[in-house]
Amino acid sequence: AIGKSKLIRDGESVLVGVSGGQASSCLLHLIQEGLSGRAHKKLRFKPGLVFIDEGATIGMSAEERLANCTQVLEIMEKTGFPCYLKALEQAMELEKEAFTNTADQTDTASVTSVENLTKLHRYDKAEEELLALMDSLKSVSAKEDLIKSLRQKILIDLALKKGYSKVMLGDCSTRLAVQLLTDIAQGRGAHVAMDTAFADNRCNDITIVRPIRDFSSKEVAMFNILNNVPSVFIPRITTKAADSVSIEHLTERFVTGLQAEYPSTTSNIMRTGEKLHTEKKSSSENQCAICQAPLDTDVPPSSALSAVRFSETVSRCSSVTLSIFSTDTACCGGGTCQSEGQKESECCGQGDGSCQSKESKLTRDEVESALCYACRLLIKDLGDVSKLPKHILDDISQRQRRTKMKSEIEDFLLDPSNTPD
Repeated sequence: AIGKSKLIRDGESVLVGVSGGQASSCLLHLIQEGLSGRAHKKLRFKPGLVFIDEGATIGMSAEERLANCTQVLEIMEKTGFPCYLKALEQAMELEKEAFTNTADQTDTASVTSVENLTKLHRYDKAEEELLALMDSLKSVSAKEDLIKSLRQKILIDLALKKGYSKVMLGDCSTRLAVQLLTDIAQGRGAHVAMDTAFADNRCNDITIVRPIRDFSSKEVAMFNILNNVPSVFIPRITTKAADSVSIEHLTERFVTGLQAEYPSTTSNIMRTGEKLHTEKKSSSENQCAICQAPLDTDVPPSSALSAVRFSETVSRCSSVTLSIFSTDTACCGGGTCQSEGQKESECCGQGDGSCQSKESKLTRDEVESALCYACRLLIKDLGDVSKLPKHILDDISQRQRRTKMKSEIEDFLLDPSNTPD
């Protein structure tokens, strides 16, 4: 797929996500073979490897996490490519600015060798925040979605900081077929095309590529056996759990069961998914703050989503309203503002032009307004939305300030339709 596609240019830097599993190990081996001199059609891009440790989500001890990281890092170092290790809890400390700046930035949070591997698990505060966020989510399906989103945030952040223009993942056809059906079941039908496509360009300046999407999990396993490709088994949140523990786990059981009886199952699902298309790339203001997919919540009043909103509103009116946050973010129109610890002063004028002298906190409705339908379901059971990662809250806050500022100056803006040619 890489050879046929002209998406990756000669000399381009590509970040390859390595989980240690069968599919990513297969991808890593294929890249090595494609870059070697004996390849019939030699690849010419410059790969870098990254492994994200998710042991904190299943309560692994520091020793167990260190052992897993050591095994994966040893495999990656044998390739001779640049290697990076990240911990999932580092997503809680990412800054919003990192996702909008493509210049090479200093990155002191990445581990690049076995010698300094112990530095990876020194984010105690971030780990506590991640565990508190995970514990607040009642369903395993929501936890899986959150882990996937945080993992993607780390990949994009590292790619931007290190100057990579593409992120390559080892998603096989079986995995993507499960993802397709899971997306539909969880209300992400509008995002199916991006989640299963060869190239996913939802993120600014970074394209996510899935070069082995045509291989089934069985083909990947057989390839690894025949070529003695090493892999590392690392348990995840649904390992040894019941089939019904989450929507994705149940869907995986369903698809693999059908695949055993009907070998064309995953290929048929993937061919159906390839017929789906998404709308053109939207601005960051019209993207979900968590998954970066286009917002699918701008619907007419007669839609099913509007009916769900109405039902939720009625339910809230009949129960005790919990005041979680204060929404006082007012900045006076006369150029002065009320700040904590002072009565009146000149408007600070920081950031995007709106007042930031007084720290404002987001309400649940404000957070949900910046999320797609599926991500709204993800945080539905979250009692305190302030537990979300800082970069997500900062992004939503900036959107709210810009919306408010635009509404304040709307009467002074020229209408392009009335402008003479």
